[in-house]
Amino acid sequence: MNRLYRVGIFGLGVFALSCVWKTAPGHLGLALSLPAALVAVWQDRRRFWDAANLLAAVLAVWLCVRYLLQTWGGLAEAGLLKPTDVFIDWLWPLLFAPLAMLPCQDPLRRLKNLWLLAMLGFSFGIGAYLWQRGLDVLWSGERLGFHLDRPLGVGLYAGSFALVLIATARQWWAVTGAWRWPARMAGVVLVALNLQVLLSTQNRSTFLALAVVGVGMVAVAGWQVLQGRHRLRLPPSLGAVGALIAAVLLSGNFYLVQQRIDAEVAVIQTVFDDGLEAAPAASATVRLRLWQYAWQRFADAPLVGHGFGDVREIIERDLRPRAALLEGERYDHLHNSYLQTLWSQGTIGSVLWLALAWVLVRDAVRAARGQPQCRAMLPAMWAVLTFTAVWAMFDYRLSHPDMRFFSILLLLSLRLLGMCRAQEEQ
Repeated sequence: MNRLYRVGIFGLGVFALSCVWKTAPGHLGLALSLPAALVAVWQDRRRFWDAANLLAAVLAVWLCVRYLLQTWGGLAEAGLLKPTDVFIDWLWPLLFAPLAMLPCQDPLRRLKNLWLLAMLGFSFGIGAYLWQRGLDVLWSGERLGFHLDRPLGVGLYAGSFALVLIATARQWWAVTGAWRWPARMAGVVLVALNLQVLLSTQNRSTFLALAVVGVGMVAVAGWQVLQGRHRLRLPPSLGAVGALIAAVLLSGNFYLVQQRIDAEVAVIQTVFDDGLEAAPAASATVRLRLWQYAWQRFADAPLVGHGFGDVREIIERDLRPRAALLEGERYDHLHNSYLQTLWSQGTIGSVLWLALAWVLVRDAVRAARGQPQCRAMLPAMWAVLTFTAVWAMFDYRLSHPDMRFFSILLLLSLRLLGMCRAQEEQ
């Protein structure tokens, strides 16, 4: 492996370490990685053009075409015809395609290392925050909504890391030799810490996403047991530790979680009883009004969408005069990634993004069929994807650097899982 590739792989490690912690080093890591990645793409260009990378390239072209239609052709919502466009934010996640081409003997090992580095960097960020504020801030009732000097997504990252560790618990619990107890202790501490941070963010969409994943995991395991296709071989010691963590976290946070959920119950009840128009301005009703407005306006630009940019001026112009929105808040996105994609890029862009996601998941599932090690990672993959998909129904802003980086990490992880099959065939 030449020096350029070594620098590129080092940069990828820097990116993973800082992607959800400090995004300035993350940009440096990408800058170090991309030259080597582009050289690797050129040298292996015949293998590069499979379905996933072809779709990524088509998406990149579509985003550029849509931007040109907006800036030169004036084909966009009037409030978006300004220099404050954000189409480059949508290009960032597509960097996963060249990054996946960096030389790699074992894609699964690289995948694991990337997530270990991301969890390590995130843990550094949490540790520094708790060092400054004190450990009791986690139970103070203060929302960690804009926390650790990072934007909104800490609850998302904490939940994803906790789910990965839970879904792979039998693997790190079964470590033997000198690393046996360090691995077990580190795993238990990281699960508890990430779940506590998730709860302390007091983000109801994160609670909902965790509940959906939890119910789904239990339902799938139960169904497999009933069908005789799977046996629950959970070590008693691991089960006891898991039950203890759950009991401690629930008892220590039940009141705060209940408070956050109860704050919207009356509002939602009003929506059901009297309709959305009669409901007061609250977190839930504002989102519903934004979604209703976006869906009503879909027919105005069904194919190519309304264009890139934040929607603050449009919401102030069209929605606030006739709907109850929170005072002092200006809404720069629709609080729903799916509607945001449909709004900005129309049916064409939405179909392309869905096709890319489907192909990446398909390749990962196919790779798992022939490789037990890849198959062992599928529960973690499904858990994180489901968690992120539910959370994206309420947030997920690519305008935030750490969320762009997390998107790259997710897509790159799926790509590496899918590449395990190609590696085996070689």
